[in-house]
Amino acid sequence: MVLPERIYRWIATQNSNLPLVGLVTFTAPGLFVKSILNGNRDKSLWASKKACVTLSFDCDYPDDVEAIPAILEMLKPYRYKASFAVVGHWVQKYPKEHAAVVEQGHEIMNHTYSHPDNELLNPGRKFRYISKDEKMEEIVKCHEICKSELGIEPIGLRIPHFKHLFSSDIYALLSEVGYRYSSSTWLTNTTTRGLPFQAEHGIVEFPLTTCPKHPFTVFDTWHSLNAQRLSHRLLHRGPESYLELFRDLLRMARETGSYLNIYMDPLDIKNIPGFEIMLKLLADEDLDVVTYSQYLERGMHIASPNG
Repeated sequence: MVLPERIYRWIATQNSNLPLVGLVTFTAPGLFVKSILNGNRDKSLWASKKACVTLSFDCDYPDDVEAIPAILEMLKPYRYKASFAVVGHWVQKYPKEHAAVVEQGHEIMNHTYSHPDNELLNPGRKFRYISKDEKMEEIVKCHEICKSELGIEPIGLRIPHFKHLFSSDIYALLSEVGYRYSSSTWLTNTTTRGLPFQAEHGIVEFPLTTCPKHPFTVFDTWHSLNAQRLSHRLLHRGPESYLELFRDLLRMARETGSYLNIYMDPLDIKNIPGFEIMLKLLADEDLDVVTYSQYLERGMHIASPNG
């Protein structure tokens, strides 16, 4: 089943419609997500692979940074390259851990200097609501630290606490500093059925994949393992549930030829015994695993803003 285009485009504007969100979430969430991805059939070319996946890690806190070596070690046998969103302040404080990401060929993304609303660095300030000049300062300061400490210059950004705090005015700022992409919104907040698309000011947006049980929420480890909301606790049963949902998404991607953009917190992944199972599942499914930069370098499918 393919969700009709008109209905899909309407639903993409209804993320705050709680009755609709509740109806979809508690009736047929998996079917809903697959009906969206089904619209990607024959749209995407992933060379000889069945689907395409990007793995990304947000290094928001010291515990996340300290988990980086374990993540890198688990990735090594599979030769997968991942994208790491880094906070400039922590790059300065933990240069060795971040340098290892670069040395092993993974991608560094800009995640701002102080991650506004991070209770350890910048509590009470949300990125969406600070001034344009403050946003630019956060981006440029992190960029310059990555350049001086790691010897690389990021070309992409993930804004802090993206999801409902996302604001499209970020694209003009990214264009101004010469960036090529963002990964700051999510599948059911777009009209491209999860495919990367050409956003404003020449920036490519990579929407994050949504949860098969909560289609209006990003599929991430915090959502699945640490969420405080009762609805989340009712629908998720810890690491086993997270692995089941990951397997479901891989199956959907394979069957529909889709792109998956999976975001994780390093500390959570380090503590999930099944992360290596996730990597093996990727290998078994013969999916193309790429960073955001690799996706762009290979000239892979970029949708128009209207799908």
